[in-house]
Amino acid sequence: MKLKDSLHDYTEDEFLITLEWFWDGEGSEDEEDEFVYQFNQIVLHPEKSALLTHPKSHQEDSPEGVIQELKRWYAEQGLPCFKD
Repeated sequence: MKLKDSLHDYTEDEFLITLEWFWDGEGSEDEEDEFVYQFNQIVLHPEKSALLTHPKSHQEDSPEGVIQELKRWYAEQGLPCFKD
């Protein structure tokens, strides 16, 4: 799955669908590795793909939890997260 160039190129719902694809293990191992690589390129959060694989105790271990953590962190930084 090819990700867009920026997290801000996604609506929240679009990115949720993208995360669900990864979470459900619908891709091959190579596709999932490429997804993680691209995720690390477009996400500015310092934990990068650890958000997917090793969530902190305050983060729900789900696609929705990743979305909420991204929104929280981007807001704290004063950065745009998802497009409207």
